[in-house]
Amino acid sequence: MVLSAKVKRSDNVVDMPVIHKRPKNKKLKFKLSGPFVILLILLGFIFYSLGGQMAEMYNVQHEIENIQQQMDELRRKNAELNQQVEQLSSDAYIEREAREKLGLVKPGEKIILEAKPGEKGSTIPEVLKNPQNIEVH
Repeated sequence: MVLSAKVKRSDNVVDMPVIHKRPKNKKLKFKLSGPFVILLILLGFIFYSLGGQMAEMYNVQHEIENIQQQMDELRRKNAELNQQVEQLSSDAYIEREAREKLGLVKPGEKIILEAKPGEKGSTIPEVLKNPQNIEVH
């Protein structure tokens, strides 16, 4: 800021600019008054509670996504198991398993077993030991 000052010299008056400087070590001070402190505390509390709610909302959304993924996986497994139950309960599957594992035959059918030469200890199921319906080739 420049101010002018009048300096008298013997008989002439001269206008000289005067420059005022602030002292370097003097700082601006800010006073915290009662209402301002209360306002700051209130704003801090509001931000703190909103932040906590946002964090909890994020955690809940993340948990919902995880549960939905688990539900999708369980639905997929359930569909596979239902398909497997349908397969296992079909008449064709039951008949095939009875023929292969138990050696059952329908009336009038003859069983043909393939004999492999040089095989020792080959076992024939108990049901097939009845020579009545067995032909060996």
